[in-house]
Amino acid sequence: MSSSSLTLFQCIPVPVGDHTDVFELQSIRMALLHNIIIRSLNGLIYYSQTVQGNEEKLDSFLGYGKHVVDFMHYHDEAEEDVWFPLLETKLGAGSMADNIVGHDSFKAPVAEFEQLIASLRAKETTWDPEVFRQAAYAFIPVLREHLVDEIDTFRPYQLKGHFTKEELDEFERDMTAWLMAKSSPENRLPLLIANGDAVNGPWFPPMPPQLVTMVKGDLWKVHADWWEFGSCDRDMKVKPEFAAYEPVLEDRSKMEAKQA
Repeated sequence: MSSSSLTLFQCIPVPVGDHTDVFELQSIRMALLHNIIIRSLNGLIYYSQTVQGNEEKLDSFLGYGKHVVDFMHYHDEAEEDVWFPLLETKLGAGSMADNIVGHDSFKAPVAEFEQLIASLRAKETTWDPEVFRQAAYAFIPVLREHLVDEIDTFRPYQLKGHFTKEELDEFERDMTAWLMAKSSPENRLPLLIANGDAVNGPWFPPMPPQLVTMVKGDLWKVHADWWEFGSCDRDMKVKPEFAAYEPVLEDRSKMEAKQA
């Protein structure tokens, strides 16, 4: 199966640092999450060419597509409900305006993509892989640009001047509580694994060994027909067809120069 006629998207660079340091964790984790979104969308684009004429597979593909869009909303909601308000208490009202504008820049075409998926699932629209891909291409370039730009918000040098370690530790607890309240583990965790990063982030998502076993076993089976459309296997190893789009580590010297 050739992807020569498809456009797939490069994952963003991953910051160099120690993820056990709560200051360095923020930008590293954000980059990993952003790359999960990019990998998820790459999977939708790539596998859109495999579901023609197979109604059962198409239904699974569209179920996965809906879940990818739901995860994008979930991610933006976490930022706007928890992260950005916290940052504004330290950096000043309106300091997150550029990030909000970034979210708004792709909101309309994402809504159109979401509506297309809903219409296809309801059998109101005839499946056309090219129409599906063009709907994705309408927002992914703008989205990816935002995913790159937003990382600077979470740099250690931005946070250390405004937060104590104790304050960020408290934020971690608050964010975990928010995520647990909003999340459905049977869907969210397998998506993170199916589009994760065994090279730069094998520790993410952080889970105790028993939960890892459950996610890769019983929880995976709930929607195994969805996760086959991810960019990675259940060990977070990238599939060969997506390897060329994997991230590099940032050049730390450039980040230090930017900080200076």
